Amino acid sequence: MNRKVSKKAIALVLVLMLIVTTLFACNDPSSGPSTTPEATEPKTEPAATEPAATEPGKTEPGPAETEEPSLIGEGLKAAMILPGPISDIGFSGPAYDGLLRMKEELGYEISFAESVAAADYENVFRTYAADGFDIIFAQGAQFLETAMLVADDYPDTWFAVSSAFATNEKNISGWNLSSHDVGFLVGILAAQLTETNKIGNVSGAELPPLVMINDGIRAGAAYINPDVEVINIWTSATADNAQTKEAGVALLDSGCDILHSSAGVGTPGVVSAAAEAGKYLIANSADWTSVDPDTVLTSAMAGWSTAAFNTAVAFAQGELQPRPYMNGIAEGAVYLADYTAKAREVIPAEVFARVDEIIEGILAGEIVVEDEVAKLP
Repeated sequence: MNRKVSKKAIALVLVLMLIVTTLFACNDPSSGPSTTPEATEPKTEPAATEPAATEPGKTEPGPAETEEPSLIGEGLKAAMILPGPISDIGFSGPAYDGLLRMKEELGYEISFAESVAAADYENVFRTYAADGFDIIFAQGAQFLETAMLVADDYPDTWFAVSSAFATNEKNISGWNLSSHDVGFLVGILAAQLTETNKIGNVSGAELPPLVMINDGIRAGAAYINPDVEVINIWTSATADNAQTKEAGVALLDSGCDILHSSAGVGTPGVVSAAAEAGKYLIANSADWTSVDPDTVLTSAMAGWSTAAFNTAVAFAQGELQPRPYMNGIAEGAVYLADYTAKAREVIPAEVFARVDEIIEGILAGEIVVEDEVAKLP
């Protein structure tokens, strides 16, 4: 009987201890869920405003016992400097989408400045750095010189500049897209569609990324058929739709029967030229199919969002190095947008199959785009 009483007493003591421990745990503020801080604004002009929070998509809840994946960017602050408005679907907008992903998927605190003029580059960089942002993204190689100037004054801040192939080997890295990969996708598709063996390419200014896209088209076309010719017309960085349409018409008049546009905001002009001639167009950088889904078959997507996001992941993991990084097909940053209904109507199934086969070869390492570009005369 005494042994039984002793066991009951011990059990009672253990229960009381458990209750007390639970009460303390429930009142410990460190045990509550962490929250992502709101995005801040830089304190100097041009004012960088916090993007409006987007409502996350609804997902089915998992089992109660399954923990949510950790947000590796919690406690880190990322800013982004954009040369254009976030409504620009080809360049500034996609980069901004990457910034939103940093907040939503990684837990970063974010801020951004859009349509930043060259005269304000240094001021905005210094403001973000002084405000304690851990990493500052800048969309465009035009920001590199200023980043080089400012970075030495803020050794604890990381500067990530897109389309940058030079760094200070300390705290600057480049987040880049493979323009060769973008062009290669256009080339392997267009070369299977042309009946005249002539592909027309309307480009913007003669800048390295656009030169690389043109070379990529040539390499992709040659991979399919060495007899295919790619004819390129340079316009300018500010070419309007009238100028790009004129270039498109000139290419069609020269015998090209399928067009590609690297003309940025001037792309609708090239689309108009193709549409009026009853021809088709492949676009790039952004999904231009909505401009004319009966003319634009698809777009070779240059995923600035993915490139920025990949950089943020590497930084949060402590793996980002002061060197240029390339994001292409293998990194999921370059791909073909969904084909339009018109594309599926007019393109033979074997063409889709061949494109898919080549992409699979690139992902498997069996086809190296840079090697194909190197074969060009």
